[in-house]
Amino acid sequence: MKKFLIAFAVAAIAVAGSFAQDAIADAQAAAVAAREEVPQSLQGTWYDKKYDCNWVLSVNATATSLAKLVDAKTGHVYYTFTKNNVQNFQQHYDMTNGAVISFDCAAKNRSYKFIKPISGTPDLNIEIYHKYYQETHNPTITFKGVDVK
Repeated sequence: MKKFLIAFAVAAIAVAGSFAQDAIADAQAAAVAAREEVPQSLQGTWYDKKYDCNWVLSVNATATSLAKLVDAKTGHVYYTFTKNNVQNFQQHYDMTNGAVISFDCAAKNRSYKFIKPISGTPDLNIEIYHKYYQETHNPTITFKGVDVK
């Protein structure tokens, strides 16, 4: 009887281990797919009400600019963030927050983080940390569309 119980326990552990490996593989595949979707989910124009400006994001492998800060009324481009003038550029999918793009800009003395929540809303949470003043501006910016400048 002991041999039967031991054999049964070993078999149960082997089956559970197999299911766990499948679950881990599925989670890893989902994470890879989500990473590939980050640029597509952060394409478009979002409105920052506090500063009456638009953030135009175009994060992809061929983009000449990563983001532009544009006056919402006049269309004047305040600043264009490119791969040449930002540092520590990162994009990833965070299982808690959603799609995240972040970078530093020494010329502006700020760090930027754009977060597209998992909730499915088209709006973005943005965190702008001003290093000199040690202040953070963190509004939710409203999605305007994909081809809006």
